[in-house]
Amino acid sequence: MILDLFTRCVLISLLAFGGGQAALPLIERIAVGETGWLSPQDFATAVAFGYVTPGPVLITTTFLGYRAAGIAGACAATVGIFLMPWALATAAAQQLQRFMQHPWLQRFGRGAAPAVVGLLVITALHLGRDAFSSGVHVGIAGIALALAMWTKLHPIVILLGGALLGAVYGLLKGIETL
Repeated sequence: MILDLFTRCVLISLLAFGGGQAALPLIERIAVGETGWLSPQDFATAVAFGYVTPGPVLITTTFLGYRAAGIAGACAATVGIFLMPWALATAAAQQLQRFMQHPWLQRFGRGAAPAVVGLLVITALHLGRDAFSSGVHVGIAGIALALAMWTKLHPIVILLGGALLGAVYGLLKGIETL
């Protein structure tokens, strides 16, 4: 299991063009669909925690590794997801400046960017399917969207506010069933 976690995270890191957000659909497919290491709800929680923590969203794989195989799994997933990008960035640092203005690389970037946006939309739709279990949750999402678009509130404040509203709603709903 540990080796499987490590090798799959290395694969994800090699295919994560566009950063951590672009890798989320692949992580979801592997962790939820192929291996069953996480439920859709656990994956949504992992993504939320990935956004709360300082640093890259790919820290989500640490949570995935922990849920799949404990501390050893968390370590294997974390090293696996960050090892190849670190090694490739280190190896390419000297050559990068020379190629930055190459027309082929610029065309590659212009083509990859819309593909990344499409993958993000698919991930958002999958997360939304599992997150919107009631009208209250849709309302929380609408409020979060409005706050993110029209205020200067930090995303963590919005996320914590949404979590608080969800917890209060869950508590009230639990009281109703008593």
